[in-house]
Amino acid sequence: MTAAVAQVIMAGLTFGFAGSVNPLRDPVSDYAWHRGGRLLFAVAVLLLLAAAGALAAAAHLAALPRTPLASVLFVLWTAGLIVVLVFRSNVSATDPTVSGEIHRVGGAVLFTSLPLAARTLSTRLRTEPRWLPAASAVRRGATAGLVTAAAFGLTQLVGWLPLGLLERAALLGEFTIVATVATALRRAVR
Repeated sequence: MTAAVAQVIMAGLTFGFAGSVNPLRDPVSDYAWHRGGRLLFAVAVLLLLAAAGALAAAAHLAALPRTPLASVLFVLWTAGLIVVLVFRSNVSATDPTVSGEIHRVGGAVLFTSLPLAARTLSTRLRTEPRWLPAASAVRRGATAGLVTAAAFGLTQLVGWLPLGLLERAALLGEFTIVATVATALRRAVR
């Protein structure tokens, strides 16, 4: 639920700041440079962190089988979220700052680590009969996350690609993973 609210906030920012932040071209973190945008951006990231905590607790309660690699990747995802929250982005790509470059690395970590964690988790779930139905759903979410993250990653190399649009697609991929894992955990507990 908290991840869904975070997604709604990001959608609200996209529409509410469309005149100032181009959703096709500008990164999501540019909302933080506009009045009211910083707080809403921070709330959305904090809600994702709350979703991460809820998923970790639910995974423990449901006795979700996992690997050390999946656990490390999940922790890296939460660390990436924290870095993106704490370090402000660059005001302009032509005027990089230390904070902005740390922010970019945090974003790369969060967009890469969650899909990889979900992929690793889905492979582990396939070995347990109880979790077999969830394995396919988690793998589909991981694939969506990997494809959208790769597309966004290409924007760092190919300047004419719509960076803002592909970043928003990657965020939707992240939400898909969180929702898929949460649904799998809910079904397993029942």
